[in-house]
Amino acid sequence: MILTFDIGTTAVKASLFDESLAALASASVEYGLVTEKSLEVELDPETYWAGMKSCVARLLESRPEARDAVRGIGITTQGETLIPVDGEGRALRRAIVWLDGRAVEESARIRSIFGEAEFYAKTGIPDCNGLCPVSKLLWLKDRESELYRATRKFLLLEDYVIFRLTGRFVTEKSLLSTTGYFDIAEDRLWGDMFARIGVDGGKIPETLECGSVAGTILPEVAEELGLGPGAAVVTCAMDQTAGAVGAGNIEAGCMAETTGTALSIAVSCRSPDLRHPSRLTVYRHAFQGGYLYMPICMTAGIALKWFKDEFCPDLIAEAASKGVSVYDLMGEEAGTAAAGSGGLLLLPYLAGVTQPDNNPAAKGVFFGVGLDTKRRHFIRAIFESVAFMLRENLELVESVTGQRVETIRSLGGGSKSGLWSQIKADATGKTITTMAESECASLGAAILVAVALGLYPSLAAAARVSNGAKASYSPNPEAHAAYGGGYARYKKLYARVKDLF
Repeated sequence: MILTFDIGTTAVKASLFDESLAALASASVEYGLVTEKSLEVELDPETYWAGMKSCVARLLESRPEARDAVRGIGITTQGETLIPVDGEGRALRRAIVWLDGRAVEESARIRSIFGEAEFYAKTGIPDCNGLCPVSKLLWLKDRESELYRATRKFLLLEDYVIFRLTGRFVTEKSLLSTTGYFDIAEDRLWGDMFARIGVDGGKIPETLECGSVAGTILPEVAEELGLGPGAAVVTCAMDQTAGAVGAGNIEAGCMAETTGTALSIAVSCRSPDLRHPSRLTVYRHAFQGGYLYMPICMTAGIALKWFKDEFCPDLIAEAASKGVSVYDLMGEEAGTAAAGSGGLLLLPYLAGVTQPDNNPAAKGVFFGVGLDTKRRHFIRAIFESVAFMLRENLELVESVTGQRVETIRSLGGGSKSGLWSQIKADATGKTITTMAESECASLGAAILVAVALGLYPSLAAAARVSNGAKASYSPNPEAHAAYGGGYARYKKLYARVKDLF
């Protein structure tokens, strides 16, 4: 068996796959973030580890034979979350989560050294802002100097988990590609960045290729997790890139969207234009020579989770009593509202916006609330706002690549909702195809592990046999025409209020 961990912003999921890459079982645990100060988002790293242990315990309850059957372990995580550790691998502070935008002044200093065009040409990142790990490294160096000096390695989340499992300080290139200190064109750490901002590049762990065996699980860690000894731990890829692998989004021109915590759009390519004036985000793919155009929208599913937590206690209780997903109940309620949500619009920028505009200061806005507005309208407006973000960024991708997209592979937790998938099809005018295995990040990690263990000759070969289409949603012409007006208002609304942020 193969065991994978998909560690997201607000939940960790563990999954078991057999050697044919069929999913056998999964378990997940949610957790909250620490947001005590404006722009700051943190979490105790032990929270991630505790969630992993809890998930494995649940898996072993349902599949006790997995204890001695796991031969490979893969980890895919959110990108950009930063954890400083000492020489023993102990975290020196809470993790600085990727949503954290505190390093505003530091990012401005970096921009004064490297212009936007040079920064994009090197990193594939449109702009160095307070969210970038490189800005946070400089923030730690300047604001927590004693901690900086005590830090042996600055680990990203996948790196931290690999260390906990193997005792090795390593990282991988897909995960590094969103840090601001990885040269995506040269496929290596950007030494000039470290030199010119005065940060010690030696504090970054050894860089491995995606799909490399990082080591064997430590015996005491295997015992702590309840697993047998000897499993290989494999470097995988950040969650968005792993999702692309799991969806078979490997060949140039393939497109997928993932509605998870954030909304991401992935278009595989071989030769990205790192001089294009639109500066569309480019990631390094999970294999050498591959890239992904990757527009990222900071809030998607997390906006639905926020609304659930703050305004749906009755649905949470009902879901618990019935043993169903609270999100299914929210979807049922949203389905009782007509397309257009009674005129209610949401700008879903609860954590800023990066593309197609770059405005970290942006906030969420509900517009068009009336005395007749019900909760179902708010829930549906969240669904529709994500569909509008998808359309806006698809139009940007098509303009940059010169390719017209007809079908979009839909991944992530949001793809489980038939209503949401139909809204996306109607809003974009594209066919939305959901995958048989919707949690493609976990599958992508399993594929990388399987190839590393020699079970398949290549990622493409493994992807061909491991996933297929589940359902297809064609756009309704009348609904698409109706959403055209809402989309136009959505774009006008942002243009009118952006300066107020």
